[in-house]
Amino acid sequence: MLPVKTLGRSGIQATILGVGGYLGLLHDDDNPDHAIEAAVAAVQRAIELGIRYFDTSPAYGGGLAEKHLGAGLDSLDPQMRQQLTISTKVGTHPQRPHQYEFEDIRWCYENSRKLLGPVDIVFVHDPTSDQDMDTIMGSGGAFEYLEGLRDTGEIRGIGLGNRTHRWLQRVIDSTRADLILPSYDYHPIRQSVAPLLDHAAAANVGVVNGSPYQSGLLAGIDLEQAALNRSGDADFERARQIYAWCEDREVEVGAIAVQYSLREARIGATLVGPRTVDEVEANVRHATTPIPDHLWAELDEFLASLQPPPNPGGEAT
Repeated sequence: MLPVKTLGRSGIQATILGVGGYLGLLHDDDNPDHAIEAAVAAVQRAIELGIRYFDTSPAYGGGLAEKHLGAGLDSLDPQMRQQLTISTKVGTHPQRPHQYEFEDIRWCYENSRKLLGPVDIVFVHDPTSDQDMDTIMGSGGAFEYLEGLRDTGEIRGIGLGNRTHRWLQRVIDSTRADLILPSYDYHPIRQSVAPLLDHAAAANVGVVNGSPYQSGLLAGIDLEQAALNRSGDADFERARQIYAWCEDREVEVGAIAVQYSLREARIGATLVGPRTVDEVEANVRHATTPIPDHLWAELDEFLASLQPPPNPGGEAT
């Protein structure tokens, strides 16, 4: 099994690498049976390779990703299923998008529970305004419902999954959240979430980091093809230089990206988003390939002077 960390004051333990996102959402095959088969195979392979944490959301793939994960979980031996940590999200179901009141959250959670079975962690997902946050945190809102589930032992931890740093800070300061799930802002291209990591650590709030590859940009893609759409973009230009740095040192850029997050003590778990067995295997390879200590020191020095500055992240929204 991969190493395990405790996720802040929740006491929940999870492997440092988790599978999230897009299980079975195939690029080149729209046959739903094939999608289910791919997702089940990916879940089983992830477990074979030592992953024990899986995250999803009804927002991903119009609800299909959550269905696919549920099929994968159903394929497991009950004893193995009990060893897993599962998180999902509420508030962004395609049938009730960005609805954060008590009954909407109850309806969303109960739908997820039918698909997934027992759930450990529930994140309120992707509010889009301060008004949404007021609803989430207010009387009759999402947190009130989730606190009830946590108080009865139905779930073990609650939090917010969102990119906007000030809203993540708000739930930390409320003392009501056990965890946060920021995304896109801690990887070699940009580390703008670092002050929030300090804030979470001081409050003993667990951190699950999303998108260590920066939406796939650091996953080992064909940069020349990507340049057709992103040339001139600051994050892309920084990625181009990071690829060259990795090539000079004969290390996979994907391994640098994933382990950059895994090495951060303030992060409890890091989520990758594989669709297939091949992608699961690549993710685990990136997480476990030995990288000499001296390269990390060299990388820190390289990133400190890397230009241009990155695009703004969740600190600017």
